[in-house]
Amino acid sequence: MSEELLKAIIQLFAIVAKERITEDERAKIKEFLSLHLNQEAIKYYINLFDQFCKENKRSATSDLANVDDETLQFVDDWAQIMQISKKVNQALTMPQKAVLVIKIIELVFVDGDMSDRQGNLIFYIGEALKIPMKDLQAMRAFVIGQDIEELASKNILVIDEGSDDMKYPGPRIIEKNLTGLIAILRLADIETYFIKYLGITSLYMNSIPLKSRKVDVFPTGSTIRGSKIETIYYSDIVGKFLYEESETEVSLVAEHLFYHFKSGRAGLQNVNIAERGGKLVGIMGGSGSGKSTLLSVLNGSEKPSSGRVMINGINIHEHPEKIEGVIGFIPQDDLLMEDLTVFENLYYAARLCFGQYSKEQLGTLTEKVLQNLGLAEIRDLKVGSTLNKTISGGQRKRLNIGLELLREPYVLFVDEPTSGLSSRDSENIMDLLKELALRGKMIFVVIHQPSSDIFKMFDTLLILDVGGFQIYYGNPAESINYFQDIVNAANKVPGACPECGNINPEQVFNIIETRVVNEYGRFTLTRKISPGQWYQYFKKKIKIPKIEQAEEHLAVSQKIPTRLEQLTVFIIRDVLAKLANQQYVVVNLLLAPVLALFIAFFVKYYDAVGVENPHYTFFYNNNVPVYFFMSVVVALFVGLIISAEEIFKDRKILKREKFLNLSHGSYLISKVFILFSLSALQTLTFILVGNYILEIPISEIRYWFILFSCSCFANMLGLNISSAFDSAVTIYILIPILIIPQLLLSGVVISFDKFNPTVGRPNGIPLMGEVMASRWAFEAYMVTQYKDNPFEKQFYEADKKQAIAQYKRLYYIPTLQSKLAGIMSNRSKWRDDSEDNPVKQSLDLLRNEITHEVEMIGRDKFQEVELLRPGKFDSAVYNKTSHFLALLKEYYNVRMNNAISQCEHKIDSMTKTPEAKEAFNEFKLSYVNESVSRKVENSDDPTRIVECDGELIQKIYPIYFEEHRPRNFLDFTS
Repeated sequence: MSEELLKAIIQLFAIVAKERITEDERAKIKEFLSLHLNQEAIKYYINLFDQFCKENKRSATSDLANVDDETLQFVDDWAQIMQISKKVNQALTMPQKAVLVIKIIELVFVDGDMSDRQGNLIFYIGEALKIPMKDLQAMRAFVIGQDIEELASKNILVIDEGSDDMKYPGPRIIEKNLTGLIAILRLADIETYFIKYLGITSLYMNSIPLKSRKVDVFPTGSTIRGSKIETIYYSDIVGKFLYEESETEVSLVAEHLFYHFKSGRAGLQNVNIAERGGKLVGIMGGSGSGKSTLLSVLNGSEKPSSGRVMINGINIHEHPEKIEGVIGFIPQDDLLMEDLTVFENLYYAARLCFGQYSKEQLGTLTEKVLQNLGLAEIRDLKVGSTLNKTISGGQRKRLNIGLELLREPYVLFVDEPTSGLSSRDSENIMDLLKELALRGKMIFVVIHQPSSDIFKMFDTLLILDVGGFQIYYGNPAESINYFQDIVNAANKVPGACPECGNINPEQVFNIIETRVVNEYGRFTLTRKISPGQWYQYFKKKIKIPKIEQAEEHLAVSQKIPTRLEQLTVFIIRDVLAKLANQQYVVVNLLLAPVLALFIAFFVKYYDAVGVENPHYTFFYNNNVPVYFFMSVVVALFVGLIISAEEIFKDRKILKREKFLNLSHGSYLISKVFILFSLSALQTLTFILVGNYILEIPISEIRYWFILFSCSCFANMLGLNISSAFDSAVTIYILIPILIIPQLLLSGVVISFDKFNPTVGRPNGIPLMGEVMASRWAFEAYMVTQYKDNPFEKQFYEADKKQAIAQYKRLYYIPTLQSKLAGIMSNRSKWRDDSEDNPVKQSLDLLRNEITHEVEMIGRDKFQEVELLRPGKFDSAVYNKTSHFLALLKEYYNVRMNNAISQCEHKIDSMTKTPEAKEAFNEFKLSYVNESVSRKVENSDDPTRIVECDGELIQKIYPIYFEEHRPRNFLDFTS
C-alpha cells in the first residue's frame, strides 16, 4: 500500500472520529495499521491521525452550534470523503474495502455509541467505496450486535451451545462446551468472511488468541481451536452457508477402491472418500503414488478392480447413463482448438452442450463465461499453441476451465491446474476453482507443491503414497501436526505460522519421505517409514466420515444436440480452425497445383532435334503414362499427409468431450467430409494445371474422378493410422512404409510377371497387386484415356474385333497347331498317362483351349466339335483337329477383314475433304496418345503368348481381354 493511499485512509478515520480521541479508538487505528506496517511506522501514522483530527475539530456542543456551520462542515467532510474514495477505489480490492469499512465502524462504536452524524458519514463512505447497501447494513449490524438476538441473520453463522429456545434464522453450529458464542458474517457478493467472538473461553484462530468483541477477518483455510471444543474448520463454516443456500445436494462416496494395471502392478489400494457438495478436495502425493489414477477412477474413465464410486447413490461405473452431464474433467494439458479464438473455443463447446439453446442464447452464455473468467478483453485472440503463444499460460488454463464451466457439472475433476504457471496465475486459477466450490460444486484437484495460500484453500486434503496407499484424509492445516505426532518430532511446529498464518506443505512430504542415514552420515534410498506403515497409521488414527448419501436426482442443464447438429458443429469448428491457420491453408491450396506444374513441365516432351518447326502435341508425348502414374502417386501422398494427424491431434479434445457423450460417428463423418472436400479441391487443381500444360482438353475431366477416389482412399488410410498410433513421429514414419508398396506393387515399376516367382505369375496378378489402389488407379487412367476419349470411342469396338482376330490368327492358332504337330510326332507317348508326360500335357492344353474356343464362338458355327476325347488320339483325330484349326483361322481372318473394312469406311466418311482430313488429324492428335496406346496394347513386348499352368496366356492386346475369362485381369505391364 502506498504512503499516499495510507494517508488518505487515516484521513477517513479522522473524519468519522469524535472530538476527543480515546485510547480505545487509537487501539483500533493501530490494529488496522498493524496489518500493513511495522511498529515505527505505526507511531508516525498515529500522530498523523491526531493531526487530521485537530484539523477536523468541531464544536463539542453541537446543539448550540449554528446549523449553517454544521451544514458547511458536513459538505466539507463529504467532499473529502469523495476525494479520498477515488484513491481507495483505484488501489483496494472489494474485500480490502470491506475490511476498511469494518474498522471504521468499530472505531466509531468503540464506546458503544454512534452519533447520527457518524452513522451518516459511514453510509456515505460505503456509497463512495461502491459497497452494496445490504453489505454495509450487515457489517454495521455485525459490529454493533452483542448477543444472538441482535446478530440473528441469514448472513451470520452462529456457533454456540444451542441451549436457548430461539429458532435461529441463519446457519448454526452447536458446540456444547463453548461458553458464549462465535459469530461469522458472510458477504456473499465478495465471498469474504468476518469473525467475532463473544465469550470468555480461551479460543485460538490459526494459533492466535481470539479477543472477545473484536471483529477479525476469517481467512481461507482458517481453524478455530480451544481446549474444550472440537476444532472448527473453514470448510465447516463455508459448508454450512452453502448447505443453507444450495438447492441441490451432491454427495460422492468412494468405498474400498482397488485398481491394478494390466501389468499387475497396484495403482490404488483401499482408498476411501466421503464428501458433500461445496468442497474443494486436494489430492497430493509423490511421483507414482496414483493421483492421476485415482482421478480417472473417480471420474469414471477407468473401472476399479474392486470397490465402487457412488454419486448420490448411483454407481458411476455400472450406470454411467444416469449421471450424464454430472461429471466434468479438466486434464493437465490444455485441450483447446489452437487455431480458434478464445470466443470460438467457448462458443462451439457450448453448441455441443446445449442443443436446446438458440445461437443468440449461446452467444450470451459464452459472453457471460468470458466475463466471469476475466477473458473478455482477449475474446478475439487466437489461442495459439504452447510454443507459439498468443495468450498467456494463465489465460489458457482459465479458458480450459471455462470449457467445463459452460455446462456447470456438479462434480469436477481437475488434474494439475497450476502446472507450469507463475505463482500469481496459479492463485488466480485456484481462486476460480474455489469460487466454483463455494457455489455448491464438488471439486477434486490433483496438485504438486502448492503455495501456502493455495494449500489453505482446500477444504479436504487426501494424500497418497507410493503404491496407491491412502495415508491422510482430513483438514489440510491439520496434516502437518498429524505426521509430526506420528514421528514424535522434537521440534514440532504449528501447522500455520502464528504471526503470518502461512503453511508450508513441504513439511508434510519431508516427514513422509525421510530417509535412513547410514554409518557414514549419508542418506540411503530406504525410507524410515514405508508406504505400507503410513497406511497402517492412517487406518488406526483417521476415520473416514460417514455421510448420508443424497438421493436427489441431479438435473443437468445440458441437452446434447442431435447427431446431425453435432455433425454440423464439428464441420464448422474444424473448417474455421483450418482456415485460421494461414500456413495450413496456403500449403494445402498450393501443394497440388505446384506439384502438377513441376511434373507436367518436365514430362512435356517433344522432339526438338533436327526438326524445322518443333512443336508439342499430346499424341507424340512419350511421357504421358509417367504423368498418369505420378498423378496417382501425388493423389495418394497428398491424401495421406493431410489426414495422418487429424484424429491424433484431436485425441485430447476427444478425451474431454467423452464426458459429454457426443456421437463418435458424427465426429468421424465430419472428418471424412472435410478431408474429401479438401481432396476434391486439391485433385481438381492438380488436373486443371497439369492438363493445361500438357494440352489435354478440359473435357477430359473424368481423370479427376480417378485421382479423387484415389485421394479418398488415402484419406481413409490416414485416418486409420491417425487413430491407431499414439505418436506423431510414428505416424509420419509409417507414411513412406505405406506409399512405397503402392509404388512397387502397382505393376508400373516392375511388371507383375517379372516379380519373384513365389509371388508373381505370368497368368494373372498377385494378391498383393490386387489390393493396391495405385494399380487400380493407374489402370483406370490408362483405360479411360485409351477407350473413352472422344476419338477412340468411334473405333474401339472395331479395333477390338480386329485385335482379337489378329491375335488368334497370328499367335494363338499357330501355337495350337504347333502343339498338335508335336503330339503327332511323339506317337510313342500317346498312351502314357503319367502327369509329367509332355504329350499328355499338350493334349490337355489343346482339349481345354479348343473347348473354350467352341464355347466362345458358338457350336452352331462348326459341325465337328467332338475333338480330342479323353484317352483317344490317332491319325483321324489329328486330321480332324488340324482341319478345325484351319477353319478357325479362316474364321478369324474374315472377322479381321470385316473390322478393318469397318474402320476404313468410317475414316473415309470423316476425311472426304482436305479440311475434314486436317480436322480429323487434329482431333486424333488432341485426344489420343501414342505411348498410352502402345502401353495398353503391350505392343513393345516381343512376347505375344506364353504357356502357364496348362493354358495359353495372351500377352498382347490386354486392353481387349474378353470378359468371359475373369482370371485374366487387366494388366498393361505384364
